[in-house]
Amino acid sequence: MNNTNTDKENKNSQFPLHSWRGKIACQYMDKDLKRDNSQMKTALNSFIYGHLLKGQARINYNNISFTVSAGDQIVLAPFSPTVIEEVSDDLEGLCLMVSSEFAYESHDTRNLLQTLIITMNQPHNPVIKLTDEEAKLLEEILRMLIYHIEHCNNYTYDALQSLYGLYLANLMNIIDKRGLSNFACLRSYKLFMDFNFLLNKHFRNHHDITFYADQLGISPRYLSMVTKEVSHTTVATFINRKIMLEACWLLKTTDYSISKISELLHFSDQASFSKFFKRVNGVPPLQFRRK
Repeated sequence: MNNTNTDKENKNSQFPLHSWRGKIACQYMDKDLKRDNSQMKTALNSFIYGHLLKGQARINYNNISFTVSAGDQIVLAPFSPTVIEEVSDDLEGLCLMVSSEFAYESHDTRNLLQTLIITMNQPHNPVIKLTDEEAKLLEEILRMLIYHIEHCNNYTYDALQSLYGLYLANLMNIIDKRGLSNFACLRSYKLFMDFNFLLNKHFRNHHDITFYADQLGISPRYLSMVTKEVSHTTVATFINRKIMLEACWLLKTTDYSISKISELLHFSDQASFSKFFKRVNGVPPLQFRRK
């Protein structure tokens, strides 16, 4: 998301983007969504919630293709490979983008979010099928978010945090009613949530699996097994994504030198950071900043 206060202009679509300080944004979606795949890359550090009002879209998320239809809800985690493969001409919907920073600032929303993301990571549950009543409720909350983004005042932050929490609470209630989150009480899922909490807190200084396993009181091998079981992704991938997410944000939103960013992210030197960045992102950090 861009780093402006409120942005109502979007040249690629007839539908405007409503953004608040680059932390939370709502956008109407239309058939140009596929053409705007590049926008997904600008939201690398964001949780993305898509709510389809009309039409269909086929999306490849973490190398799994699935179809989203009118009345469906999708949840995409930060820095996860996402490609919009096909959309129908009549597609309409609402998209909520929430930066990781904003999402994790509230303790209550952080706990809801961790359970929600674990649920949505399951390969058999990539889409939440909504009833008409549920779809209407979530749409109303999204439109309230847009209203508060457009009408800023001294309490906008509090209003947006409250509405985002309300949105997550209703999503989890919908999931609970379908019995999709019963697994969240199992020890493996609790360990995975604890790992994510530690990762968000320590990723700048600790890049190795041993540190997180020690903090959890388990072996690195067991942490690897649990993470793979729950998310179908390796611990190293989670750590690298988190570091890359922060690196991309620093490159795009600050004028820090590459050397300074390397230091902030606890790399031994600039060369090590540049090598890591190019390996994970495909281009050197300076080239990424200039794009």
